[in-house]
Amino acid sequence: MPITAFQVVEMSTTQAVGAIRTGLPAGDFDRVAKVLSMTTDMLATKLGISPRTVRDQRKKVGRLSRENSEKLVRIARIQRLARTIFTNDDAVSQWLSSPAPSLDGLSPIDLLDTDTGAREVESTLQGIAHGNVM
Repeated sequence: MPITAFQVVEMSTTQAVGAIRTGLPAGDFDRVAKVLSMTTDMLATKLGISPRTVRDQRKKVGRLSRENSEKLVRIARIQRLARTIFTNDDAVSQWLSSPAPSLDGLSPIDLLDTDTGAREVESTLQGIAHGNVM
């Protein structure tokens, strides 16, 4: 069975880097999108990836590029962290799509196309977990 983005989140750093460098199965993009209650095209766009690129990678090589694998693991990491705070995947999806005062009114999902934005979303989630942020 191929490795998924959610499995990579649980790996040691060395294993995760190896999996990302190899490229995740392109079909994993669909699985992550489904967990987030999004279409594959919508998720690709939110991550700054052309939906056509995802389709081409699925069709031609069956694997995501290193860069796209890393972006998919980034959002899987955020989803897993949020899932420890919110009661279910629907609540996570709702939070990701809702404007957050602590993120200057932006929706967390709109910041996940960059590593800097993802770090800020993680910081916000950690603040929520400790009762410091809403």
